[in-house]
Amino acid sequence: MATTTTTDNREMTEGSSFSKTAVNLKSAASLVLAVSSAFLSALAAHFMALGSQAGVPGLQLIFLAKLAQLLCVLVVLPYFRPKLTAEDTLQWMILFLSAVISNLGTILAFMSFVYVAPGLAVGVIQGLIPLSTCCVGYIFLKERVGVIETGGILCSAIGVVLVAVGMAMEATTSTHVKQLSFAILLPLAAALSKGPKSVIARLLIGVQGVSVLTVALYARVLGTVLLLPGTYIFETPRWTMSPRTIGHVIGLCLCDTFSSLSIKFILKLEKAGVTAVLMTLVIPFAVLLDYLFQSHVHGYMELGGITLVMTGTAVVGGHSWWGHRQEICRNNLLKKLNFDVK
Repeated sequence: MATTTTTDNREMTEGSSFSKTAVNLKSAASLVLAVSSAFLSALAAHFMALGSQAGVPGLQLIFLAKLAQLLCVLVVLPYFRPKLTAEDTLQWMILFLSAVISNLGTILAFMSFVYVAPGLAVGVIQGLIPLSTCCVGYIFLKERVGVIETGGILCSAIGVVLVAVGMAMEATTSTHVKQLSFAILLPLAAALSKGPKSVIARLLIGVQGVSVLTVALYARVLGTVLLLPGTYIFETPRWTMSPRTIGHVIGLCLCDTFSSLSIKFILKLEKAGVTAVLMTLVIPFAVLLDYLFQSHVHGYMELGGITLVMTGTAVVGGHSWWGHRQEICRNNLLKKLNFDVK
């Protein structure tokens, strides 16, 4: 009898240790993916700005990035062979909606880098994404937000307001005022679209088990098909470029491709709200690259707003990550004890 009890205790201890190890590895993978994705996103934003400053139209740059991503997905499809069809009509509709919102958010975000320093645009976008993500996440996934998360979200929102005020203080002429309108409205619209994008992608990848490559394929096909005629209708494409500009375009394509795939893998591991917060790491990278690539020094008001954004999202992220980690530990323990986990 004593031997049996000792064996059971040993099995429970080993199971608990295994569960903790699995959770730690999962958290480490999420963090590594988040850091790499954030850095690549910041680089892509600056390559977008540099390409636009070299005279390449914005929609054309986004089209080239989408085309490069589509080619990458098509290359790896034969190896991974994911299921490319939906389970039912509802999933077809969600896949199409995901593709539309994904492309809309990308266009709005990248076009904002044309009108404002990427560090500021990223600060506004990332500061509002947790708010839009949590709202949509509650509606579709029933992911509730507690008091601590609410405080962090409000802190981020105040930071966004300070960033906007800081940009307004620098708008001294009518030209600057017109540019300011685009600089504020485009990131705001991008944030409102990127929140639902994360939730829908989480629903497809993390909940319904749709392949990352399948979701990426639908979005890239739609974006490539629509952006090519769009750049001819709204812009004058420029296909002859200097070697330096070609390097910027290639950098944009590569960075945006791998950053986008990294985000989707994070969504497979983490909740939509946690993912949105992890991606706030893009802000310090973007601000640093503003100085290195654009020689742009931000004012105290803008830096204060960005600091509040990062503080608020860090509070939300830390609390959400801890709660998610405890939930995983609990579920693993219940599975080890042969209890049903719903």
